[in-house]
Amino acid sequence: MAGIFTNGVFSMGFDMDPGVAQIFTQSAGGSFTSATTPFGYGYSLQLANGISSPAGILFNTTLTSVIMGARLICTGGLPSTNAIILQFYDATAGAAQVSLRLYSDGHLQFFLGGGTGTPLGSASASGLIVNNTWVYLEASVTINNSGAGAVACQINGTSVISAGSLASTQSTANAYVNAFQFVAGPPSNSYWDDWYMLDTTAASPLNAFLGNVQVRGDKPNANSAVGGRNAWSPTNPTNVNYTNVGNVPYSASQYNADSTVGDYDMFRFPTLSAASVYFVNEWAALTLDSAGSRTVELNCYSTTGGGSTDAPSTPITPSSGSIGYFSQPQIVDPNTGSAWTVVGAGNAEFGVKVQT
Repeated sequence: MAGIFTNGVFSMGFDMDPGVAQIFTQSAGGSFTSATTPFGYGYSLQLANGISSPAGILFNTTLTSVIMGARLICTGGLPSTNAIILQFYDATAGAAQVSLRLYSDGHLQFFLGGGTGTPLGSASASGLIVNNTWVYLEASVTINNSGAGAVACQINGTSVISAGSLASTQSTANAYVNAFQFVAGPPSNSYWDDWYMLDTTAASPLNAFLGNVQVRGDKPNANSAVGGRNAWSPTNPTNVNYTNVGNVPYSASQYNADSTVGDYDMFRFPTLSAASVYFVNEWAALTLDSAGSRTVELNCYSTTGGGSTDAPSTPITPSSGSIGYFSQPQIVDPNTGSAWTVVGAGNAEFGVKVQT
């Protein structure tokens, strides 16, 4: 995966059931499960009791400020003393800049690095995290060692920790974060879902906490409505193209393939049920199944208001013999240049195009 922040945002609902190592590129702990999910749909990330590795993702860039949000449930009890549940990480130095810890009474507190020596801001009230109860947790950090550090946390859209002008939030020699980790803190199991991250470069509202959100993953339910835009060939010729992609659980034997420059494989999706849409993120699993070099584009096609606009990604070069996951967020409707409406997002088509 290339730099994960495109247009300032990143999201993952885990509903496509990818391999853990294909998403968590810094430390591939945990597994995906359909047994415990907040809405009875798709998959969540499970960090089981006794797991030794966190689930960490590399940013492939360095950031001073990072915002994240995800839904969390702990099952089987809270930690007896305290436990790290997430870390804003400096992968260059191999150490955490800031960690967030959960305590046995359900309160939260930030600490410098991965220890408990230097608290950052005040602890939250107790009882925020309760065993066997889903909450939406959001956290942000600003890394600085000269009096301008900051940390903040929200639970279910309510601020529970907010501290600025901190003496230092930098625990390594580097004044940045370039990875993020979910950590198996509680003594039994923790599950995460509906994950987003922001690098603070996008325009409002995508540069602050989003509140209690759902990151919904859907697979196609129809081919493109535009003639000629499903030119790729399915592995099983009796299937139409949309039935070969987005399968859950993932199947490497079901795919569509093409080698003709300019050919599209575009899809429609189920009716979208939402109060509002912050952005739309297309994920695709891509590989090269023959010799040579190819590039493809992820594409969003919008017809909002009667127009028709394609919004392709930058060129992607698939790897031969290995499947890579790639994403392309669209933070505005490409046909209007304005924020997505629910209807506009629901009517958009997403897919791929052979570029070279």
